[in-house]
Amino acid sequence: MAVWTLALSFCVLTGFGSRRTEAPSAGNLTGVSRYVALLRTGSAQQKAAAAYWLGRQRATASEAITSLAAVLGDTTEINPSEYRPAARDQRATLGGEAAVALVQIGRPAIDPLIRVLKTSPSPEARKNAAWALGEIHDTSVIGDAA
Repeated sequence: MAVWTLALSFCVLTGFGSRRTEAPSAGNLTGVSRYVALLRTGSAQQKAAAAYWLGRQRATASEAITSLAAVLGDTTEINPSEYRPAARDQRATLGGEAAVALVQIGRPAIDPLIRVLKTSPSPEARKNAAWALGEIHDTSVIGDAA
């Protein structure tokens, strides 16, 4: 009985076996907030890795949408092989990686993407926003984007 109590105490204290998707804390920031901060202050490579991580969180990363939309026009080349196993396409720019992340987040990203498409002075940002909207496959946005 004492062994089971000790084992259970270990699991509870260390969090062993939990299915948490949050990243380890960096200072006082954890999870999505940490990666949103990287989108604002990191190098292009760090920002791209943060965008990738945020996209993998899907809708739970919806607080990152504004920050991801802000880098859609960034044409800085990045090396995706440094933070993901295999490149899934040839969108090897920071803006392209942000577009992929917004697609993975899905519906919550639609209105901000339409806003970028309508108002951004950057052709690259508009191109990435249009691509992302097409990939989300929500036909209800067609009238809104026109």
